[in-house]
Amino acid sequence: MALPPADLLVFAPHPDDESVGAGGIIQQAVGAGKTVRVVFITSGDGYPQAMAAHLKRPVAELRAADFVNLASARQLEAVAAASILGLHASDLIFLGYPDGALPDVYANESPSGIESPFTKLRSTYGPAVADYHTSTHGQPARYTRRSLVADATEILRDSEPAQIYVTDQADTHADHQATFNVVTEAAANVGYSGERLTMVIHSGSVESWPWPGGATASSGFEAHAVDGTTYPMGVSWPPPVRVPLTAAQCAVKLKAIAAHASQCTVDRDYLESFVKAEELFWRPRQAL
Repeated sequence: MALPPADLLVFAPHPDDESVGAGGIIQQAVGAGKTVRVVFITSGDGYPQAMAAHLKRPVAELRAADFVNLASARQLEAVAAASILGLHASDLIFLGYPDGALPDVYANESPSGIESPFTKLRSTYGPAVADYHTSTHGQPARYTRRSLVADATEILRDSEPAQIYVTDQADTHADHQATFNVVTEAAANVGYSGERLTMVIHSGSVESWPWPGGATASSGFEAHAVDGTTYPMGVSWPPPVRVPLTAAQCAVKLKAIAAHASQCTVDRDYLESFVKAEELFWRPRQAL
């Protein structure tokens, strides 16, 4: 069954990227009566430090089932965060590809799915919310480039969005780069001519970006230099699109970030540093 159209399509590599990178944009779109769809490429099932903190066990003692449980928790956190931002569970899609291994999936041209280094699974799944491929096609998809790009292409074709938001190719998290590549290929497949905007979540260490650190709802982001390198790396400054947020929108964004409780256990200060008086976006430098 085809998805209904959506005005905005946000591609998030993991649950929480949608809140930190586009939580304000999502609120503004909902407030303007627009429809928003968020696509989670993974369910965040590959973060050992977060799982260890949650279980209060050493990383070395974690098992595959623990990471499946982490995916379940993060799916439910994403649903809770979406509700805070004004969305419904039906506005979310979980593809169920492996966290921490998206570059390997994107590089896998064989019909055999790669194995997740964490869950040990080889195909999409949804422990709390069913994965897209199973819901749509009656069976999971293997962890292959063909399946991943096909899912993204199908969703993009059905959604017919006026705008796409996705992590930038300069983002230094490998999963985020892979997500950019997948969306770029899917956009080419459908001949997408709408607006594509990118966001930088990771750039160097957590002390390097975002800057300044901490939630600063009364001021915006700043570029800064560390040992001769200016952050964020690989993108223009100032960015071409700076969207102002109100104090009320910042407060809601902060609350949505807090809903990602498993991540705030280990990364709260970093995640809250994305609460600023604006959100920043770039336009892809790579032509379709």
